Amino acid sequence: MNVRLVLASCAIPIVVGCGAEPPPPPAVPVGPPMPKLVAGSLDARVVLGDLPDRAVRLGAGPGRVVVAGEVVEGERGGGFVELSGDECLLSYARGSSSVDDLDLAIFAEEGHPLAADERPDAQPTVVLCPPTPKRVYVAVHAASGQGLLAVAVHLVPKERAAEVARGLGARGRSSEGPKPAEAWPGLDDRVRAHRVEVGGKWEELRRIALPVDARVPTTLSLPIEEGACVDALVVPEDEVGVIEAEATDETGRILGRARDGARARSLTICSPLAMSGTLSIRPHTGSGNVAVVLSRARGEVARDVAARTTVAWAASALPLEAARGARERELAKAAYPPAATTTSGVLALGRRVTVPLRLPTQTGCNRIDVVAGAPLALVDATVWDGTRLLGGNEGAGALTLFVCGRAKADLELETRGRPGPFSVLTRPETWQSPVFMKSPLASSRMLGRATSGVLALHEGRALVVRSLHLDPSTRDVVTREVLPGQCLRIAAGSEGQGTGVELRVFEARSGEEIDRAGGEHGATVRACADPDHPREVRVEARVTAGILDVVVGERSVTSGP
Repeated sequence: MNVRLVLASCAIPIVVGCGAEPPPPPAVPVGPPMPKLVAGSLDARVVLGDLPDRAVRLGAGPGRVVVAGEVVEGERGGGFVELSGDECLLSYARGSSSVDDLDLAIFAEEGHPLAADERPDAQPTVVLCPPTPKRVYVAVHAASGQGLLAVAVHLVPKERAAEVARGLGARGRSSEGPKPAEAWPGLDDRVRAHRVEVGGKWEELRRIALPVDARVPTTLSLPIEEGACVDALVVPEDEVGVIEAEATDETGRILGRARDGARARSLTICSPLAMSGTLSIRPHTGSGNVAVVLSRARGEVARDVAARTTVAWAASALPLEAARGARERELAKAAYPPAATTTSGVLALGRRVTVPLRLPTQTGCNRIDVVAGAPLALVDATVWDGTRLLGGNEGAGALTLFVCGRAKADLELETRGRPGPFSVLTRPETWQSPVFMKSPLASSRMLGRATSGVLALHEGRALVVRSLHLDPSTRDVVTREVLPGQCLRIAAGSEGQGTGVELRVFEARSGEEIDRAGGEHGATVRACADPDHPREVRVEARVTAGILDVVVGERSVTSGP
């Protein structure tokens, strides 16, 4: 029994320990050692490369890093730099390849921008020359991308600033000065495109390049002849930030501001009186140069100026009695009878005034003059017969409308500039035609287009008046002979379910275009003959959209500028 137990007890240890070695334990995988931490940070200065050495070779002093480190998109940084007042400051920012766009700007301590480089790249470089504050803030903005960034600055002698700026492609002010406007890249194309947008016929007066700075406005004389308009086109260099342009009169009163939009700015000023205005230009940020192109035209060009530009008016400063008396005397010289009726009142901002009219004739057309007394400016007028529009116009200190085929009407007046007194003068119009009764609104618009000058007079001798019915698929074509030493002046007005009237006049034999004009409700063109020879011309009229009734009037006037 005992033996069997012993044998039985040794049966199992034969495998696990009864005279045999145990098997080895399973192998444990061996991994890499634990990472070692090393004190330090990324040296963002490596992104500057050899740029600091290049700057020194060009004439700059030793460089200092303003800020360096890692940035993410939208992050900003910067630091203060002290200046001596006699030297220029070179500043640049560079990023790693993963940084797509950096913007660099220099500010005065009060936060006023002095110079900036906001080009869509990662290599902004700015040179700022005296006059400068004693301390400035250099700021960088990561507009796109993320990675390493470094901003460095150098002091540069003024006499070396232009060479350093050219060598490093810097923006900002340097001793280089403005380049001539004639050498401005793409300026001629800009001017041509602007003329197409504005419309009308313009004569270039002056083309000049001016330095501009965000800290102080740059001014330019803006003389305007009596009854004329002056257009100013301002085109900035790339390093100049968004610019503001405004025109003021001799007293400093603002006449108008250029409308926001593209980088280039434009402003058109018209005046019934000769005046000397001032154009003021100032960028929001940075400094550099702008090209300014001044052009002039007769005052009636304002009717054709497109809404894309800003048209401002300089108003008369005469008291009401003096303004009304001057208007009556001038109209008497033009063979108009005295005013049949006179109504006076006062216009206030934000309030429309309705003046009931009793018109001298209902079998023809009447002339309505609205005369403004100081300080009234910028008057808008419309004439209604119940719900039917009979005519409309706007003016600075005076305006003229024409109403055809009505004995009574309502004149609605508003001021969009300054409040003040007004008078309404009515009398029969001297140019009459049976055609005017067929389309009263189109006739009113044609008569308004046919006038010239501050007093809105019809020059020369009346010729043909025609009534047309046009749509975009049709056009009216006639041939006319212009007498020696005379000009043919053709005006058109429209009414109906559509918009846009275009007139063109061509040399009949060669087909060369002489003049072209277009407007929402009317247009005017002109063709003149030499003093010794007649001229045959072809006149075309067409509409842009819809179906319109068009009244076309022709007058012969003495040849002149």
